[in-house]
Amino acid sequence: MSQPKLKVIAYSDYICPFCYIGYHRIEQLKKEFNLDVEWRPFEIHPETPKGGALTGELPFPKEYLELAFANVKRLADEDGLTLKFSGKLPNSRLALHISEFARKKGIFGAFHKLVLEAYWLEGKDIGDKHLLLDLAESVGLDKKEIELYLRTDEPFKAVQNYLKELRRYGINGVPSFVIEDRLIIGAQPYEVFKKIINKILDEKSKEF
Repeated sequence: MSQPKLKVIAYSDYICPFCYIGYHRIEQLKKEFNLDVEWRPFEIHPETPKGGALTGELPFPKEYLELAFANVKRLADEDGLTLKFSGKLPNSRLALHISEFARKKGIFGAFHKLVLEAYWLEGKDIGDKHLLLDLAESVGLDKKEIELYLRTDEPFKAVQNYLKELRRYGINGVPSFVIEDRLIIGAQPYEVFKKIINKILDEKSKEF
């Protein structure tokens, strides 16, 4: 009997390093399990200036940032990932809005992957509109159509609706994953994901 498909709703922001690690872990899990994954936006730093902010200017103690980067590096090393810290925190709103356009066109996955890799593997500024439009065009999206979409309130409303959804779940951090009816917070180890997925599959097998 084929493995039943499990619905996974994942909340993330492009500027969150743990979200990229979580994305990579979900992609690996998809090779072993039949997962239908839907990524949804959660803008974690809406206060970031439109042009971004230098990491050294963020309102966090130096010790906190050093500890956070060390933790990110440890998790990335576990997955064999080499992240490139650009030294700048972009404003992610534009990337999140264009990703909603990509979702409308059925090309979300390809665009989502490119934005994550542009920032975390290449150290590019994903707050830059020209870069985002070029990435979008490379997966088959039309720049002019995107520009028209961005002039409407549709992308803002879409992201706000997801925020309301997050509040209903009681989620206030990313990455967060809802696998069927189970909530997982953070880029947990593979073993944690596998244990929960296998438990769900076992429960489903007993339903028949």
